[in-house]
Amino acid sequence: MKDNSMSSRIFDAFNCAFLAFLALLCFMPMVHVMALSLSDSVSANTNAVLFLPKGANFEAYKMVFGNPKFLRAFGVSVFRTAVGTGANLLLTILAAYPLSKEANQLRGRTLIVGYFIIPMMISGGLIPMFILISKIGLMDSIWALILPGACNVGYVIMMMNFFRGINKSLLESAVIDGANEFVILFRIVLPMSMASVATIALFCVVAHWNEWFGGTIYLNARDLWPLQTLLKTMMVQLDLTGMRPDEIARIKLLSDRSFRAAQVMFATVPILFVYPFAQKYFIKGVTLGSVKE
Repeated sequence: MKDNSMSSRIFDAFNCAFLAFLALLCFMPMVHVMALSLSDSVSANTNAVLFLPKGANFEAYKMVFGNPKFLRAFGVSVFRTAVGTGANLLLTILAAYPLSKEANQLRGRTLIVGYFIIPMMISGGLIPMFILISKIGLMDSIWALILPGACNVGYVIMMMNFFRGINKSLLESAVIDGANEFVILFRIVLPMSMASVATIALFCVVAHWNEWFGGTIYLNARDLWPLQTLLKTMMVQLDLTGMRPDEIARIKLLSDRSFRAAQVMFATVPILFVYPFAQKYFIKGVTLGSVKE
C-alpha cells in the first residue's frame, strides 16, 4: 500500500528534485559542447559560449559530414561495435551456461572456472599481446580490435551467476519434457535472462565504441581506424593532410574549438540512442524472471 503521509510526500519531492539536479549536472556538459560546436569562431575563441550558441554557425558540422575520413571511420566503428558485441554475447552465453551447472552435472567444473578466473588475476601485458596479434597475422586487420577481447571473463562470471539464479524446477521440467540443452538455453534460459543480456550488451557496445587505443597500435593503415582513434589523433593535432583547398580555407574561418566540439558530438550522439532501445529489455527480463512458486 502506498504511503500518502506528509513525510512520505516530502521525501518523494526531495528525492525527485535531487535526482533531477544530478541529471542536469550530467546533461550540462553536453549542452555546452553542442553550443560550442554551433558558435562562430570569435565567440568560441573568447570563451563567450556557455549553454547557448552565439553567432549560429553550421560550418563545423558541414566539415565533419563532408569529410570522407570521418564517414569511413564512423562505418568502421559501427561494424566493430555490431560484430564485436555479437561475438561478446555469443561467447559469453555459450561459456556461462555450462559453467552455471552444478559440479555433478559438469565434470571438472571447478577446474574450468579456475581456468577462466586466472586470466583475470594475471595479465601478460601490452607487449605479449602485441606479439601475439602480430604472430597470428591480425595486424592491420579490423579483427585485431574484435577477436582478442571477444570473451570477457568478467561478463562470463556475471552471466553465469545470473543463470544459476534461475528456478531449477523449470529446467528440470523441460528435461522431463524431452528438451535438450540447446532448447533449454535458447527457449527458456535466455528469455528469462534478457535483463542480464541487455546489461552486458550495453557494456560491450559502449566499450567497443569508445575504445581507441587498439587502433593506434594494431592498425597502421588509417583507412581502418575506428572513429575514436581518428578523433584522438585529431584532438592532439589537427590533421590537414588529404583535405581539399576549399576545406582548408573553411577550417581557417572556423574556431578550432568549434570544429573539435562538432567532432565530439558526431562521435557521442549515436551511442546515446542505444540505451532507450535497451531499456525495454531490462523491464522484459525482470518480468519474465519473476517465477512464482
